Amino acid sequence: MALDPRQTPFMSVPPPRGADNGDFAPPDPIGEPELNLAEYWSLVVRGRRVIAACVAIALVASIVISVLSKPVYRARVILKVEPEKSAPLNVGTAAPAGTVAPEFLATQTRLLKSREIASRVVQKLNLTDDSATPAKRGIFSTLAFWRTAQEASPHADVDAQAEQLAGGVEASPVRGTYLIELSYTAQSARRAADIANAVASAYIEWNMESKFEVLGQAGKFLGAQIEQLKADIERKSQQLSAYGDQKDIISLDAGANVTMQKLESLNKDYAEAVADRVAKEAHYQETLNSSADVLADEASGGFISQLRADNSKLEREYAEKLNLFKPDWPAMRQLKSQIDKGKQNIREETSRQSSKAREVARTDYQTALRREESLKTVLGGQKSEARTLNRDAVEYTNLQVEVQTKRELLDSLLKRQAETQVESRLSSDQVSSVRIVDRALPPRVRFKPSYRKNLMTGALLGVFAGILLIVVREYLDRSLRSPEQIDRYLRLPALGVIPSASNSTKGYGYYGYFAKGKGARKSKGGKPEGPDAQIELLPHHSRRSTIAEAYRAFRTALLLSQAGGVHTVVMTSSLPSEGKTSTSMNLATVLGQLGRRVLLIDADLHKPRLHEIFRVSNRRGLVSILAENDDPTKAIVPTQVSGVYLLPAGPTTPNPSGLLASKAMSALLRIARDKFDHIIIDTPPVSPISDALILGSLADGVVLCVKAGKTPRDLVARVRDDIYRANVRILGVLLNNLEQDGSGGYGRYYYQHYYGEQHEPAAETGSTPFMK
Repeated sequence: MALDPRQTPFMSVPPPRGADNGDFAPPDPIGEPELNLAEYWSLVVRGRRVIAACVAIALVASIVISVLSKPVYRARVILKVEPEKSAPLNVGTAAPAGTVAPEFLATQTRLLKSREIASRVVQKLNLTDDSATPAKRGIFSTLAFWRTAQEASPHADVDAQAEQLAGGVEASPVRGTYLIELSYTAQSARRAADIANAVASAYIEWNMESKFEVLGQAGKFLGAQIEQLKADIERKSQQLSAYGDQKDIISLDAGANVTMQKLESLNKDYAEAVADRVAKEAHYQETLNSSADVLADEASGGFISQLRADNSKLEREYAEKLNLFKPDWPAMRQLKSQIDKGKQNIREETSRQSSKAREVARTDYQTALRREESLKTVLGGQKSEARTLNRDAVEYTNLQVEVQTKRELLDSLLKRQAETQVESRLSSDQVSSVRIVDRALPPRVRFKPSYRKNLMTGALLGVFAGILLIVVREYLDRSLRSPEQIDRYLRLPALGVIPSASNSTKGYGYYGYFAKGKGARKSKGGKPEGPDAQIELLPHHSRRSTIAEAYRAFRTALLLSQAGGVHTVVMTSSLPSEGKTSTSMNLATVLGQLGRRVLLIDADLHKPRLHEIFRVSNRRGLVSILAENDDPTKAIVPTQVSGVYLLPAGPTTPNPSGLLASKAMSALLRIARDKFDHIIIDTPPVSPISDALILGSLADGVVLCVKAGKTPRDLVARVRDDIYRANVRILGVLLNNLEQDGSGGYGRYYYQHYYGEQHEPAAETGSTPFMK
């Protein structure tokens, strides 16, 4: 009965994404991440020999180039170039003192390298017959110059020589100053100094000539402009006077303009009239709305109030006497008549006074209204006169401004003409704003080649080339070299790293990797023999070796790879010679050192090898049990390793895959599980043969062996996908034959830090569980 991997406990590492209902599927592909700084530094340290070789080659090349190069010399001149205060024609726009346009020195620097200056130097030093081209000219430019000199006219020869000389002139401003550093490079120290000084002198002469020429032209131009301005000012002044007489304009000044003064006075009077009319209109409306008694009291000056008081006194007297006398008594009737007459007088006086007050208010209002309308009429006429004056004043003002502007321009031109005359006299006295601070002297030390500079450049180029080589080599390396890469590219757990025995072995081969030490002897077939010859038995013969420690660490990781432990393990690889057989045997050895019973099955029926390592007969084995129903107790044999038993492959068979997929194989494994603590099955590689996939479905899982630095990771990823598609669990990956270097790289790091020492219990001895 075959084991269903879906019924086995899950690994401690989560199953890959994409697995559904317990089925195993390939993990999602991930992109190749960038190297971090630690990995870059590790690359540099591991490739230090490559970098050292590149640096050595670059230094040797630098020395050879420096020795073979012709020495050249550079002479330097320091010039002080002060800007002009103002250009001859910059009328009224001169820059403030102390300010310089940022492009001034850049312009002067470019002028120093111009062809005009170089032509003057060629003619002055008579360089047409003696080459003074810069030392840095190459062979192609030399041939071109020679061909031009042969074919061109003498004048063209000067121009061509000037072009070549200008190419060797270098000029740069000194930051924060008015200084310019001029240099020239030649193969002769004297020639370099002569040409540098000649360039500086030619530049000063050209600057003086240009300045004198500009001043002369500016003087003529300023004279013509001054005469033209004088004529224009005279004509415009006459036009201004005639226009003022025509329009009767004496002055536009507000203090002397009668029209504007009258308008201002009328505006003020009109404003006062409006205010007076509004006040009197309000008073008139108030009299219309007020009672007659109130108006009469205000208008009579208290007379009506006095009448009312007298009448009230009579009424009080009448009331007092009424208590003593009857109303018909004559005195009472007389008093009553006086009271009635007083009331009548009060009414008449009140009516007369109120009417008089209303009439006075109306009259005042009408007077104020007529005054307002009169002023308004006069003000309108004055405004019309002012508008006419303003229209005439526009043209008058334009003429006046034009005359004033031309007068100011004339003053500026006269001032500039005087300055130009002074500058012209200074130019004739050879006074220049450009001076030579330090003349060039023949240099004592050559400028090129510089051994120090060439060596430094060569060293930097060598370091860069070495780093580039090791980085390119690293990116072109598609193999796996570390557990981090296994996790990064395969998304599988790394169970361990087995170091390479390259110092004492030939490395992995089809027959594993064998020792080359003095204690090893070779058999007739050329393979090492003896107890110390086979590296597969190293954990048995040398328990304290680094490789033995690595296998014990692998054993621990494997036993903890899934909950409940691991019982049956299939060992396979992607390609032959990746150490799966050595791993199977050494894993069985370190498991046996724990005192456990381990059955090692050689299921590589195509090229079995375990019987050669343990020196046992291969007449009986797995094929005998599966094909001939042979007794397992006769086929399984003990080995020299305590606790480890071997089931050889047995005789060859034409159908290995069919036998491994038979029910007999399932029954054999079921019986072996009851008799042994662990079963390790060595199988062929997955890429050419599918036997490992068949047995993987019967076991707890598969351990994929990868040869470090050799097996392409793309191939390992395809094998991983094939195993997942077969619904087989991968317990992890073992990295074999990791090369150790002295740089602290992959090998040394994982030997010293990834593994630790383990103390083993005494091995348990016993007979074969199948034996009686």
